[in-house]
Amino acid sequence: MNNPLLQAVHRFSTMKVVVAGDVMLDMYEHCYTAQSKPIDSEKPGRRAYTAQAMHRHPGGAGNVAANLTAFGVTTSLIGVTGNDGHHLTLQQLADERGIRCRLVRDAQRQTTTKNRLYLDDDYILRRDDECTDPIPEAIAAMVLHEVMCELDGADAMILSDYAKGVFSESLAQAIISTCRSRSIPVIVDFKPSNRSMFRQADIIAPNAGEAKALLPGFNTADTLDTDTRELYAHLQSRNIIITLGSQGICGFDGQTFFHHPAHQVTVVDTVGCGDTVRAGLATGYSAGLSLEESAVLANQAASLVCKKQGTASVSADELLADLVR
Repeated sequence: MNNPLLQAVHRFSTMKVVVAGDVMLDMYEHCYTAQSKPIDSEKPGRRAYTAQAMHRHPGGAGNVAANLTAFGVTTSLIGVTGNDGHHLTLQQLADERGIRCRLVRDAQRQTTTKNRLYLDDDYILRRDDECTDPIPEAIAAMVLHEVMCELDGADAMILSDYAKGVFSESLAQAIISTCRSRSIPVIVDFKPSNRSMFRQADIIAPNAGEAKALLPGFNTADTLDTDTRELYAHLQSRNIIITLGSQGICGFDGQTFFHHPAHQVTVVDTVGCGDTVRAGLATGYSAGLSLEESAVLANQAASLVCKKQGTASVSADELLADLVR
C-alpha cells in the first residue's frame, strides 16, 4: 500500500483531535402538503402543516467533531451553550456519536440553533436563534481550562469560529501559543471579521466567499495563484487552504502554490462541506501528509459528503472505498 492518502486514513483510528469553537444545533423539519389542512378562518388560502420528520445534528464546531468521529478519530469537543434543553440535546447527540463533549453552559445566553424547514422536499427557509455577544471572561476562562485538559495526547487542534461570540483574541492566541509549544498543529476556520484573532495558526482555511471578503478583488480564475499568495501574507498563517466550491481547492505553504479541481459528482447539499474539509485537513496533516496531500484528501471527503442531504459526515470506510476506486 504505497498510496500516502490510504496510509493516512488507516492511521485515523490511532489519532486524537480537539475541536473548540461555536457549537450549534442543526434541526431539519420536513412537512408535506398531503398531510396538511386548510386554515381559511385565519387567512384564506393558507394551510397548517405538521412536521412528519425531524432530524437533529451537532452543527458548527459540533459537525467538525462529528466528521472526525466518523473518520474513527478520538475527538474532544469544547464549546459554549445556553443553560437550556438544547444543551442536553447536543450532549446526547455527541454521546451517540462517541464525541467527548465538554460544553460550558452560560445561563445568560441561548444555545445557537439553526432550524431548516422543508415542504415537499423543497428547502423553504432557515430560522436562526442565537446570541453573538462575546462570552464573559469567566466563561472564556472555563473554555480555556477545558481545552488545556484535553490537549494531552492530541495530534491536532481545530478552532471553528462562526462569529457567535466564543472567540476573543486573547482566548484564540492562548490556545495557539500553547499548541505551538507542544508541537500540536492548529487548523482554523474563521469569519473574516475575526481574522486578526488567529495569527500564527498552522493552517487557515477560508472558503472563496470569505477570501473575497478578506481580500477585495480575490479572483478564483485569472489571478488565483497571486491572490492566494497575497492573502497568505495578509493573514500571517503558516499555510493557507481555500475551498472553491465547484472549482475545487487551492493552497499555499509559503513556497508552493497548488490547485486541484472539484470531483465531478451530483451535489445534493453543500451544508457542512466546509466542516468536512477542516476535519480532513486536520487528520491528513497530523497523520504526516504534506499540505497539498492533506488538501487532496479533504477535497475527496467533501466530494462524498456533498452527495448527502443535510448536515452529514463521511466514514473512514467510505473514504477508503472512494480512494481505491
